[in-house]
Amino acid sequence: MLDKYEERQLFEALTRWNYFPNQKEGVGEIPSCFSTCQFTPEVAKRLADLEQGKNRKTYGYDHVEYFVTRYNNVSRLLALLHPMPYARLACEVVKNWEYIKHVENNHHSLIKPEIHQDGRILVMNYESVEVKASRALNDGFGKRYRAHSDISNCFHSIYTHAIPWALVGFVKAKRDRGAKLWFNKLDACQRSVKRNETQGIPIGPAVSSIMAEVILGKIDAKLVEKGFEFRRYIDDYTCYCSTYDKAQAFIHCLNQELSLYKLNINIHKTRIDELPKTMSDDWVVELSALLPKGDINEAGVSQIGAVESRSFIDAALKLKGQTPDGSVLKYAVGIIIHKIKDEAVQPFLVYLLNLSWHYPLLLPYLEQLLDHETIEPTNYESQLNSIIAENAKHNRSDGMVWPLYYIKKHDLSVSVEAYAETLKSKDCMGLLSLYATGQLTAHIVDFAYNLMCATDYEKDQYWLLLYQLYFDGKVPNPYDDKCFEVLKKEKVNFMPSKEEADDIQMKCETIKAQLLFSEVFEDVSQPVLTDNVEPPEGSET
Repeated sequence: MLDKYEERQLFEALTRWNYFPNQKEGVGEIPSCFSTCQFTPEVAKRLADLEQGKNRKTYGYDHVEYFVTRYNNVSRLLALLHPMPYARLACEVVKNWEYIKHVENNHHSLIKPEIHQDGRILVMNYESVEVKASRALNDGFGKRYRAHSDISNCFHSIYTHAIPWALVGFVKAKRDRGAKLWFNKLDACQRSVKRNETQGIPIGPAVSSIMAEVILGKIDAKLVEKGFEFRRYIDDYTCYCSTYDKAQAFIHCLNQELSLYKLNINIHKTRIDELPKTMSDDWVVELSALLPKGDINEAGVSQIGAVESRSFIDAALKLKGQTPDGSVLKYAVGIIIHKIKDEAVQPFLVYLLNLSWHYPLLLPYLEQLLDHETIEPTNYESQLNSIIAENAKHNRSDGMVWPLYYIKKHDLSVSVEAYAETLKSKDCMGLLSLYATGQLTAHIVDFAYNLMCATDYEKDQYWLLLYQLYFDGKVPNPYDDKCFEVLKKEKVNFMPSKEEADDIQMKCETIKAQLLFSEVFEDVSQPVLTDNVEPPEGSET
């Protein structure tokens, strides 16, 4: 059982820190202006206690879609879940953590739930080249083959009824179908966040990753029973084997076990490699060899100039054309951006802006450069607006949101074209980011008013925009329930000021300190044996 302090940490992780998409280490999925830090466990409990309408119980809720551009400019869909069903789901996970927490001890999973220093419970941290190489050498010592496979469309393929199957077993889950049973309530809450559909769970919140770990952990256990030595990074399996037949057997067994939970391997990413083989992908090896040494500054840090940094990114661009699968440019920018000399920041920013127009996944890296003391952001207003307009035409949420965030942060102006194209896109996060700039907000308010007569599902797809406008007093409550009223009464702002974020952080730290103190006080206050109390039988006197 969790003590009260540990329960509070878990609850805050699910509500305050891992509610919106926020699982990456370093550069995030969405700009930092969007935050759920004020969505506290107390708020979640209040929402979970609200009565749901009959239609909601039957049809569930929809969510805001956020399209993140990948290395090949194909969008990956992330979800910002409606706060009412998410609160119920988070509460159920916390309440039943004793039945779920075994996922923390799965030594074969490289990404396990654990409370991190920043409060999150899940962080998708890619291992350093050194750590990854060391692990591969240890795992592969004395082996001749390496089998690799991943799960086809993993999160979108997860069958929610498979959650009870993994938690209590197939027989018990199919026999005991009572709606009030804890494992069935978890299933129902998971379905509710996504239109009560049984197929697929949304990508974004940590709860989804935890539910995936519950299912995949059971598959891992079966593979262990059959004697396989493997590692899993989310849905990506690597197994080292002594013989080719054993490697084939691993892939066969993996596919069999996955099928029991209605999942399948991705045949296009399944292969068996003969060892020895390079520790990293070929493009990583080649790119690492091309990394400029630079000049060592007084602090002992390597610093790279404009010509060297541009040449390195040129090499990455060339490699990208030769590599069908791999975020080469993102990797290259990530390892070099902290090494740019002050005098090279401006030319590097210009180059990166040009690349970002073509590859929006690079946009988050602009923040460090635009914030640099040598940069005047107004000089790049035109380029940022051009990027917004281009991405709005292709419905790329991140391609609108990040440059609009920079425009707001540096007090720049939105161009007529960027404004018009963002409105035309009808992208929730794009519209909210546009509204946040404070420029020509009347059109966005009109858009919101037009949603008042829409179906609940249509409103749900814009719930974050509608709530922020409601919070600011621009529109009335669009729903019949009290969800938004409770959020506003609790002063929950999903785009909080620094002062608001600091204030709620201080309050939550105080609550945790009190819980920790009470736990310590209870421990030291336990009764001790005295001469008047007989010790347990068999103990020393």
